[in-house]
Parts: sequence; structure tokens; C-alpha cells
Amino acid sequence: MKRGFLRWYLPAIIVIMAIGLLSVVSCSGSQTTQSDFYNAGNADLSVTGAQFDQITLFRFDTSSLGHTLALPSAADIVSNLSSPYAGEVIYFAVAADGSNPVTLIGGTNVTMKTGVQTVLANTTITMYCELDNVTSGSEAVTIY
Repeated sequence: MKRGFLRWYLPAIIVIMAIGLLSVVSCSGSQTTQSDFYNAGNADLSVTGAQFDQITLFRFDTSSLGHTLALPSAADIVSNLSSPYAGEVIYFAVAADGSNPVTLIGGTNVTMKTGVQTVLANTTITMYCELDNVTSGSEAVTIY
């Protein structure tokens, strides 16, 4: 009797557990998908909202001179997210790989907090972009 029970119900239990695990995994992802890396090389970079919302690390070769990373406007950042909400945070990092710094310039309605405007030589800094206002026409973000 016990063997018959296991033979018929055990596969059903395994399938139900697998479906339950798949639903848990699908709920744990974030709403935005970020790639890992953008190598700017030995050049300045102006980032679009789409790039900003998807890149996790911007690397600059600063061995011969410093570079500039121009960030997009708050409206461009917000408009490229699938379901933005006030308080949402996007993280990214900037690496100055060499003996010179990288200077960040915020776009329209992008507030840069003290300490994030310059990435010093041979340093990588992780920064956080908080969406302060996602209302169309009034978008605002702060970089920490």
C-alpha cells in the first residue's frame, strides 16, 4: 500500500514543488535589467537614459588624462524605466582606472550630492540614483 501511494503521488508532489519554486524565483527579480559593464576607454562619455538605466559599471582609462561622464536628465532616466516610482533606487559605479580623475556632470534636474562629482584616480565609486519625483514634466533624481 505504501509503495503504490509513493509511486503515484511522489511525481505529482515533485511537479507541484517545482512550479512553486519557479514562481518564487520569478518574483525575486528587479523591474529593471542592468548589464554589467561599459568600457568608455580613453574618452569622455555622455550617457543616455537607456544606457544609464542598464549599465552597472562605467570604466574610464584615465592613465593619460581625466575624463567626464555627463549624466542624462532626470526625465530621460525616469522615462526609460518600465514602472518608476518615487523612492526607487538605481545603483551604478564609475571607475577611474589610471592616474587622473573622472568628473561627473548631472543633467537637468539631477542633483549631485557632495562627494560624487569626482571619482579620484585609481578609484571605483558605487553611487545610488534615487528617483525623487516621477511625475511627467517634474522628474527629479538625486545621486548619492
